[in-house]
Amino acid sequence: MRALIVADIHSNLEAFEGVIADAETRGGFDQIWSAGDLVGYGPSPGQCIQLMRRYDAKAVAGNHDLASVGEMSPEAFNDRALAALIWTTTQLSDDEAEYLRGLPRRLELDGFTVVHGSPRHPEWEYVHTPETAAANFAHFDTPICLIGHTHIAIMCRSNGGGAVFEKFQLGVPSVLTGDSFIVNPGAVGQPRDGDPRAGYAVFDSDDQTITHHRVEYDVTTTQRKMSDRGLPSHLVERLARGI
Repeated sequence: MRALIVADIHSNLEAFEGVIADAETRGGFDQIWSAGDLVGYGPSPGQCIQLMRRYDAKAVAGNHDLASVGEMSPEAFNDRALAALIWTTTQLSDDEAEYLRGLPRRLELDGFTVVHGSPRHPEWEYVHTPETAAANFAHFDTPICLIGHTHIAIMCRSNGGGAVFEKFQLGVPSVLTGDSFIVNPGAVGQPRDGDPRAGYAVFDSDDQTITHHRVEYDVTTTQRKMSDRGLPSHLVERLARGI
């Protein structure tokens, strides 16, 4: 079984389509697993929801998903994220909103726990330091936990009560055996590591490996759509820089 693992699509249809097409050329996939934030920031929330549903994906809710349908207070969002959130709310059909409202905040499948932020605080906590990761290993029982939220790809291994961040090498399979792992596939729709290419990962159950990939997509089209819809200029500009 091969799973296409995505996170932080953020209403970026061009990036999401690019990831699916790229994964198909690399051996394909049997399922899509999503670590949340399907909507928010970007210009195509409804179309991204429709594409995710077309693949009958296994998905959890992110903070932007929850806030866009009134399941989380928007108070913690910065002004630009809030502006995009308010716009997103006006774009969702009743059926699309109901889909987001029905997403679980935590999911377990095939030896994986899937959350958006962290297993300790699924909706909001960022896992980007060894200290935070170490504290979170006690909050899931499966060998591997998939997360999103930071928009940066990581692979973290448990280590005697601590945590070690390992290099998640692009295009090189990493073996997920012998320890517990926290893995972030990187952001599809709004990368923040200085690389504007969409990020994703593929898990192969036959050899118990996960591989990180990046793919170029039509950033200009996404930016044009965002500008046409009146979304904040900072959100438009950052896509080309991967920040």
